[in-house]
Amino acid sequence: MHLTPSTAWAWLIACAVVILFFPLAAQFGNLKGKLSSFRTWVWAIALLGIVTAGFMPFTVDAGNTHFEVQPFIFFITGTLLGVLFLGEFHRMNTQKKLKHPQRVHAERRTRYSKAVEQLAYPNPAVRASALSTLAGLVDEWLADEQLSVEARQKEGQVIVNALCAYVRSPFARAFKAESFESDAPPANYAGDFATDLAAFRGEQDVRRSVFVEMSKRSSTLAENEKGEVAVVPGAWSGFEFDFSRAVVFYPLDGLTIENADFSAARFCNGSDFSGAAFVGTVDFSRATFGEIAGFGDATFAGDTNFTRAVFNQDVRFSNVTFMGTMDFSNARFAGDAFFRWVAFNANADFREASFGGDADFRDTAFAADAGFSGASFEGNAGFFRSSFGGNASFFRTDFAGVAEFREAVFEGHAGFNAATFYGDAHFSRATFEGLAGFRDVTFKAGAEFYGASFMQTADFCDVSFVKSSPLFAAKNVESGEVYRARFATLSAGSESTGQEAHNFTVYEGSQPIPLGTAGLNGVGYRIPVGTVLFDPISWDERQKEYTRLSEPAQ
Repeated sequence: MHLTPSTAWAWLIACAVVILFFPLAAQFGNLKGKLSSFRTWVWAIALLGIVTAGFMPFTVDAGNTHFEVQPFIFFITGTLLGVLFLGEFHRMNTQKKLKHPQRVHAERRTRYSKAVEQLAYPNPAVRASALSTLAGLVDEWLADEQLSVEARQKEGQVIVNALCAYVRSPFARAFKAESFESDAPPANYAGDFATDLAAFRGEQDVRRSVFVEMSKRSSTLAENEKGEVAVVPGAWSGFEFDFSRAVVFYPLDGLTIENADFSAARFCNGSDFSGAAFVGTVDFSRATFGEIAGFGDATFAGDTNFTRAVFNQDVRFSNVTFMGTMDFSNARFAGDAFFRWVAFNANADFREASFGGDADFRDTAFAADAGFSGASFEGNAGFFRSSFGGNASFFRTDFAGVAEFREAVFEGHAGFNAATFYGDAHFSRATFEGLAGFRDVTFKAGAEFYGASFMQTADFCDVSFVKSSPLFAAKNVESGEVYRARFATLSAGSESTGQEAHNFTVYEGSQPIPLGTAGLNGVGYRIPVGTVLFDPISWDERQKEYTRLSEPAQ
């Protein structure tokens, strides 16, 4: 059979249209999704090449022997198929890469769901393993470079929230914590003591492990070249940890706790935070401490909130460093409160706080402002050798027991206005570098100021000494040395009170402050008998003393 060129072209075009219909239909038509696009195009190109190779010889001059049509067509067809296969390979490889993270993420979420389910298992070993798995999943999300930083944090926070939820979950035996302090059951114990004790201690270990995992990944504290404490961020430093209203019945000593919210939490069986490092903002507001609360040697690197916290027994903050602000306003201390050798490097707020036992602040350093306005000390208040770098406010503060401020240093304004001292008040050898405000103060027992130094105005206006006159000068029986209060020579009208020099105008009906006259630098002052004046600019660094002093007031 021999076709004319025109007929051959017609058949070739018709076949080409029919062949190309199928890939086009697979791509755009009603058959989209029913036919494989790649396979359709492979078959279409292959058939088109075969058909073209079959009809093309009839479309050209049969006498042209220099051009081999069919091999050329097969070459073109093979090239097109090769390009098509390469493109498909690239597409599948890219798709595989895209699907891999999705599979990984799906697998993580599966492990997450399984681990959360295991937290309800009765076996503590299973729960501990589940918590470890959850912590590891957080690390995996944070290390996933396929996600943005925001997405990593979001995924990690979800798991952290689950860990915190477990800490907040109820545990009935926690309220029997006192019964499990010993291996022997207490009298009239209701229930199986051995089983309850094992469950209690097992849960203690599991829940502490949550904080251990968090501590491993939290910030660390290190000293810089200047000897200052610096915070080195950890892997989990960007998370928030919500332990609000949790019941804590296990020790958390020696751990790092960061950005933690313990608001309204209840601490049973004692609370041991000794040696702990608190980084970021830490919230203990409205928390209740049922037994002794131990924070000895702890470090608070950020702002800390203890507002309205309740300490039902003793609390120990000895040797603690507060680098940020500290707020104990309206806190209630039922037992003794130990703040001995504490460093408050920022503002310390104890407004309206209530101290039911003794409050020991001896050798404590307040680098900034210290606020005790409206506070009440039902026991003894010990501020022996404490230093106040900023303003110290004791406005309307009640001291029911002995108030011990011997050798204390007030670098700023010492404000005791309207305070009430029911027990003896000791300010002997204290140093007041700023204004000493004792206006409207009531001393119902003894008051001692001998050896104290007043470098600015001493304001005792309307002070009431109920029992006896205050001591501004006293003799040491053993050494025979006389300790005299010292008052700086001040220019008239230079004081913030607007009064001249020092004010000793006591309240009507008060025991008097025996006053005498002393002179220095050509100016006479009315100051307590036996005390002296000193020139503030006469300090001798070598002798560590003021060299220009007046004779005792007579």
